[in-house]
Amino acid sequence: MDERTEKRLIAFASQSVRQYGIRAVRMDTIARDMGVSKRTLYKEYKSKDNFIRTCLESYVDRVHNLFRLLRLEATDPLEYLCALTRAFVDNLYKAELAFWLDITEHYPHVYETIWGIWMSELETAVGECLQGRWLVDGLDPREYVSALSTLFYQARMAGSPSQSVAYSAYLMLRGSMTMEGILRL
Repeated sequence: MDERTEKRLIAFASQSVRQYGIRAVRMDTIARDMGVSKRTLYKEYKSKDNFIRTCLESYVDRVHNLFRLLRLEATDPLEYLCALTRAFVDNLYKAELAFWLDITEHYPHVYETIWGIWMSELETAVGECLQGRWLVDGLDPREYVSALSTLFYQARMAGSPSQSVAYSAYLMLRGSMTMEGILRL
């Protein structure tokens, strides 16, 4: 399979997974909709799990590229933390509820991978802001990020509008800032 076809397959499958969940996406549907044979998919990936793993690896690469881009665009760690938090909330809304329910209940390794890369980067960004004295002293990055991300995830699962969650995220970050941090915004 050539690289262009593989990228198209992964992009299509990733979109389908975000829309319907992993369990609802079928290899024969992907093959039919992308104009390849089911046999070709299985020859290349051996199983649906391997194909999903390839899609997940592609997602991880895209997210790491997003982190690099946000860092380049940010003028300081506080601006990066704000942009990263907004990107995290946006990420929660790029996939339908069916996806989040599916990976939470049936594919915990996928959930843990996605959650892990975001939590690690958010914790690093919070730590950098603490060093810059832009967030209040005594804030534990892991606990803070865990509490915020859990709240945002629960709001997403409850069907809260993305703009409301994004604004809540901004207010929560601002409430954790020192005066110097607030003035930097």
